[in-house]
Amino acid sequence: MNQAEKIIAEWIPTKIHFGEGSIGKIGNIIKDYSDNALVVIGVGSVKKSGLMEKIAAILDTVSIRYRVVEGVEPNPSKETVYRIAYHLLAGNFKCLVAIGGGSVIDAAKAAAVLGSIREGELDDYFGVGMVSKKVKRTMDIIAVPTTSGTGSEITKFSVITDTNLHVKKLIFDEAIVATEAIVDPELTYSCGRHVTLVSGLDTMTHLIEGYLNTVDDGVDPEANERALRGLKLLFEALPRVVKDGNDTEARQLMSLASTLGGTVLFFKQAGGPHLNSFSWCNVMDHGEACAVMLPYYAAYYAPTVTDKLKTLTDILGVDASGNPARDFAEALLNFYKKLEFPLTLREFSDFSLDLIDKAIGDASQNKMKLEAMPRPVPADNSEKVLRTIIEGAYYGTLDDILKL
Repeated sequence: MNQAEKIIAEWIPTKIHFGEGSIGKIGNIIKDYSDNALVVIGVGSVKKSGLMEKIAAILDTVSIRYRVVEGVEPNPSKETVYRIAYHLLAGNFKCLVAIGGGSVIDAAKAAAVLGSIREGELDDYFGVGMVSKKVKRTMDIIAVPTTSGTGSEITKFSVITDTNLHVKKLIFDEAIVATEAIVDPELTYSCGRHVTLVSGLDTMTHLIEGYLNTVDDGVDPEANERALRGLKLLFEALPRVVKDGNDTEARQLMSLASTLGGTVLFFKQAGGPHLNSFSWCNVMDHGEACAVMLPYYAAYYAPTVTDKLKTLTDILGVDASGNPARDFAEALLNFYKKLEFPLTLREFSDFSLDLIDKAIGDASQNKMKLEAMPRPVPADNSEKVLRTIIEGAYYGTLDDILKL
């Protein structure tokens, strides 16, 4: 067992079963908690790949009563959460099994809140620690990720979309953490290039944003070490797996990196890139939005995280020029070129300039996030600072950002 796998095996908040073939344990894992389960899946890949049929056979073998709720969409809506909660309560299920990407797991976590507390509306539980005011922990959740990206199988987050307000809302609470997670790299083997890329970029931003975070540095002294370990795996594996989806060794490394990213975000917050991504969910994937903003936010953060940027630049294998902000940004952009990933916002065909105003407006209302960045954005000057950063990302220039 290598060090990364050892860290995962010893992780306490969620018991993690890692490794190829670990999905075969799902029946016995559920049986430890209940003889019935509601299984939540997405819009088709779990069924098309044959995974659902395989899991159903395992559950039948150990005599677990189950029902499948399918159709969880990307950026899951409140309506979807209520639909899951309805089946959860109507069938008197005691355990939730979420099989899919981060959206599926997020939706299941939110439904578990309603199914466990059985009072109020979902809106009552958005925010920090609102669930814990009612229960110490929701019902048992078994999370089975099928992508290497979000880390939702072990984090305290659930991101749900309010379709009426066209905004994403966040539940941030230790009470919604999954009881157990099955991280089987084999389940990612069928992911196409796009899903592999955007989920991998999501993992990368978790690791880098978590590492650059200074506000929460003292909460878990080992988190930064885990972040660097995960990044070393990712910078090797992601270009390989994007080029060749059949590179199973790279797939396994990405699963390790993704899980390490989840352990980092368990204790540390993400910053500006994640904040902006919530405003652009209709025009690009979450991983794309975070990644394209990351070099530009790092340039803004630079005065407060100089040494950390130097370390990241070293890992990326780029010689230092004496300007840590430019060195890191250019090193990361060169990494994007290897992945054939856009370097600027304007390269996304559906991105329009009015979305810059939307992101600024949305972000300026989130004082907590502005203060949590490694270099806080002053509330009384947020419009100017955010516009400079986002316009820099649109046009692909660091000059004005470095003057802030």
